[in-house]
Amino acid sequence: MTEPATSSPAAARLAWIGAALTALLSFFSFAPVGHPFLGFVALVPAALAATLRPDWRTWRRTSFVTSWVLWIALLVWLRHVYPPLGWLGLVLLTAYCALYPFLWLLLLRWIFPACAGASLIARLVAVGGLAGAWGLLEWTRGTILSGFGWLPLAASQTGNPVMLSLCAWAGPIGLSIALVLFNLGLARWIVRLVEFYRGEADLKPAGPMNWLRRITPELYLGLTPIACGFLALLSANAAKVATEQVSFVPAVVQTDFDPNAKWEANRQQEHLVLTEQMTAAVAAKKAADFVLWPEAALPLSLESDAYVARLTGLAKATETPLVIGTLDRRGAGYGNAVAVITAEGVQKPVYAKRHLVPFGEYVPFADFLPLRKVVPISSDCIPGTGPSLMPLTSRRGHTFMAGALICYEDVFPELAREHALAGADVLIVVTNDAWYGREAGAYQHAAHSVLMAAATGLPVIRCGNAGWSGTIDSLGRAFPVQDQGSIYFRGSRLTAPVSLPRARQPDTFWVRHGDWAVGLGGVLFALAYVWRRRREA
Repeated sequence: MTEPATSSPAAARLAWIGAALTALLSFFSFAPVGHPFLGFVALVPAALAATLRPDWRTWRRTSFVTSWVLWIALLVWLRHVYPPLGWLGLVLLTAYCALYPFLWLLLLRWIFPACAGASLIARLVAVGGLAGAWGLLEWTRGTILSGFGWLPLAASQTGNPVMLSLCAWAGPIGLSIALVLFNLGLARWIVRLVEFYRGEADLKPAGPMNWLRRITPELYLGLTPIACGFLALLSANAAKVATEQVSFVPAVVQTDFDPNAKWEANRQQEHLVLTEQMTAAVAAKKAADFVLWPEAALPLSLESDAYVARLTGLAKATETPLVIGTLDRRGAGYGNAVAVITAEGVQKPVYAKRHLVPFGEYVPFADFLPLRKVVPISSDCIPGTGPSLMPLTSRRGHTFMAGALICYEDVFPELAREHALAGADVLIVVTNDAWYGREAGAYQHAAHSVLMAAATGLPVIRCGNAGWSGTIDSLGRAFPVQDQGSIYFRGSRLTAPVSLPRARQPDTFWVRHGDWAVGLGGVLFALAYVWRRRREA
């Protein structure tokens, strides 16, 4: 029999309050305005509101409206991207992203209230299934329609090394599942306390309600991943201390060119000279092992002999290799590429971006849509076909393999995993976050590089045209380059040193086995679904 819904005005108000608080806490759990702790409680208000069984019409309305407002607040920087396309994207993309928390909140309303009076096993399956459903939805959002895995719940933990350590075992989505599991366990604990103090006979224990009796098994389940995180962090730190390390120092050039003006032909010479000057200034310190340029730093192609000769001369004069974001002619199109330039010229291989940005580097259904790309190049970008690791040698003679990712490729952990499986020792991310304006977009983007480093166990070196440049160690600890306390500046800087084990270490569990947590979450959700259908019948 279907459990009755509550259609009273009070229940409707509490549904709005609960969903709105969840949206607010979710927003403030992400950088740069939030704190990782809020990720542990963000879903609790909505879960408590769901236990009141508000009527479905109210719940659907509140769930979608608050989810959409949340995504608008998170992606408000989209308005800077090639107006008016940015405004259109702000409306359509946020509405699309809102569908995923909306669907999960519907499942929450259907499954979570049914835990009342259910057996222990059923309650554990229910909260595990809801956490698994969240993971499935995040995986789906990052996969279908080219994928837009921006800001998984795991990204709220970029300042929390304990929870980040779980990424090496379960990946970013596994960390999201763990956070949802804790939120639901905490909500069940609160519900149990409320029910007890209301004097419900079947919950009243034979004796005083001490702290031990107040802890519910669901909360123990939610606490388990946190305990595992502590153990994983201790183990990772101990392994790092016990392993002989070598280090190198990258330098980054943050050009801070206007993302539209960069493509103007009459500005190319000016921008080229400025980039050369910034490169020479930081290389003159003789401390950088290589100098990293951002994505498509200059709108010039490696097919230009004059440009390659100038780059080669710069690398020779500074006695420092260059790792540059550039364009590389590929058939009838071009590749958004990363290349290593030494005194001998362009080194092979050249990495080409594999996951292209729709409407940024190509137009889906171009024959039917009256739209053009954000990047003002007539031909489409051609995707690369593989990891294409690039060898780099430090001033001390240590050679290591670098796997490059371009722009929002770091939002797709599977690409970093392919680099790790191919034998990468370090990951390099070049991007053009100037499209985002000077708001939260650059911080949100950098959070994905943090998750990627923690999941693969590989350090990350990051360079943006404007935004977050710096290094991230193998445990996910970030060291941004700043000027007067700001990540936004024009200039060149040495980054924090990057440490590597002298002998390559075994891949992390996640690198070896992939998103196994998504499959486990799917099984738990299937069990929860079957249980709920039976209970409803």
